[in-house]
Amino acid sequence: MMRLCGRLLPLGGLLLAGAQDYGVREGSAAERPNIIFILADDQSTMLDSLEHMPKLRRLVVEEGVDVQNTFAATPVCCPSRSSIYTGRYIHNIGVYNNSAGSGGCSSLRWQEGPEKSNVAFHLQQLGYATSFAGKYMNNYGYGTSNAVDSLPQCLNRTMAQETSDMDFTCAQRLEYVPPGWSNWQALRGNSVYYNYTLSNNGVPEQHGDDYAEDYLVDLVKNRTLDFLDIHLSRRQPVFAVLAVPAAHEPADPAPQYADYGQGLVAPRTPNFNKVMADDDRHWMVANVNVNGSAMNDTVISFVDLLYRRRLATLQSVDDVIESVVATLSHYGALENSYVIYSADNGYHLGQFALGLDKRQPYDTDLRLPFFARGPGIPRNTTIAHGALVTIDLTPTFLELAGMSRPAIAALGMDGEPSAALLKGRVSKEQVARDFLVEYNGEKWDACAAYLANDFPDLSFDLLSDGLNCGLRGPSSFATAPFWEGTETFSSVQDSANNTYTCVRSINATHDLQYCEWKSGEIEFFNVAADSWQMTNLVSAMPAGLQAAFRAKLRHLTQCQGQASCSSF
Repeated sequence: MMRLCGRLLPLGGLLLAGAQDYGVREGSAAERPNIIFILADDQSTMLDSLEHMPKLRRLVVEEGVDVQNTFAATPVCCPSRSSIYTGRYIHNIGVYNNSAGSGGCSSLRWQEGPEKSNVAFHLQQLGYATSFAGKYMNNYGYGTSNAVDSLPQCLNRTMAQETSDMDFTCAQRLEYVPPGWSNWQALRGNSVYYNYTLSNNGVPEQHGDDYAEDYLVDLVKNRTLDFLDIHLSRRQPVFAVLAVPAAHEPADPAPQYADYGQGLVAPRTPNFNKVMADDDRHWMVANVNVNGSAMNDTVISFVDLLYRRRLATLQSVDDVIESVVATLSHYGALENSYVIYSADNGYHLGQFALGLDKRQPYDTDLRLPFFARGPGIPRNTTIAHGALVTIDLTPTFLELAGMSRPAIAALGMDGEPSAALLKGRVSKEQVARDFLVEYNGEKWDACAAYLANDFPDLSFDLLSDGLNCGLRGPSSFATAPFWEGTETFSSVQDSANNTYTCVRSINATHDLQYCEWKSGEIEFFNVAADSWQMTNLVSAMPAGLQAAFRAKLRHLTQCQGQASCSSF
């Protein structure tokens, strides 16, 4: 089939590793199921965007399961994606935030270590043809020509943190293709829709602003469909990741969807524009917008437009799902294929007066969509018990491909293979789960609000003081629909002390979350009774209960491997 958005270039030099005992059930590779994983960017289940994706609902949700308790172990792009592809918590892979030097994102440390044991590498050993298309990691492709010569310094985290140019020196180069991928169509850097550089199997490929040739959501679709045409016709099992940029900012819609959602506004949730200055919250919420103020009408109007733009970009993702399912059906492969839809992290739009972003340990940022259809998965079923975490995805994919649970455990992953949960074989009483949520805040020197966060002698006017941090305004969008506002404002999205670890504890009777920040704040929520996390209960927390959660937190922050990370 001929499609726009270019062509696949051959990938050479990819060698399989030596034989390893994967404990695979008997049968030829051709009998193994296909696994198609569509990964959205910044999509929460809490802000109703899924109600605007009818093709996803008809073709996946109604034909499979909706796992409602699905969570990001780290609610931001690069660390979350690193966990998704390796099945490990970030403290075990050294990817702490979105920077390459201090944060380890798409760094040489990542390349020389955990990336070598990624999901595609293991599936390729099982006979799968593997394809990646779309956003990989936020710093992928930015590595400089002297990156290899700097490997010793890049492997030294302290040196990487203290050297200003290490974010580029220590990043992976665009010509690099990670092990395990038969087809590699990876975006350089963070999500965009036009004007980007792609690694087409290690060959840099420039793209402009022509919708038919360059729109990244469609390119991800078309490159993947070309890959499916080749391998499904050969009856070779495939594992394909479609890492679409939507609905990440700037959320550029396809021209035909630019008017989608006219008149809609971001959901006015109970915590929308709610300032929590007297609830013992951590610094970024207690001092929201730097000076503890609510969003003004200017910021709210921008949030509302961004909400509509996000919905509009997701219409193209809905088209991706339709095309993938149609292609599987065309080759008679649909009944032997798992089609899975999820996201890297959630998103907030005005909750607790934080205008936009993720990175917070609240359910808007933590709860993810997870829908799956395929062999053995019941139709039109909601699974409301248990928990599925991003560290579970790679172990689950391997289990769906036929690898045994002992063999998966032997790989050293922290997550749990969860095929039984997807197939409705786990009762509510069997699914007690304590898991870790962790993040390391970034310190951005260009913005005072990102530094030590102690401002006794400073007064900020966010619209006129020139704080160069997260600026938004009339020039934020290059495609329709445009924002009609005229002011520029600062959207503070992170800080060095936005560093925390949390325990989420879910069983048949409760859903609790306990968090401690590096700067000393503590938050505790009964999420079952307070789904919008409006009331911090830490001041009324019994001493014994707090001691128990602290013990769990100490254990989880040091756990390594499935047995350690799932038992206390």
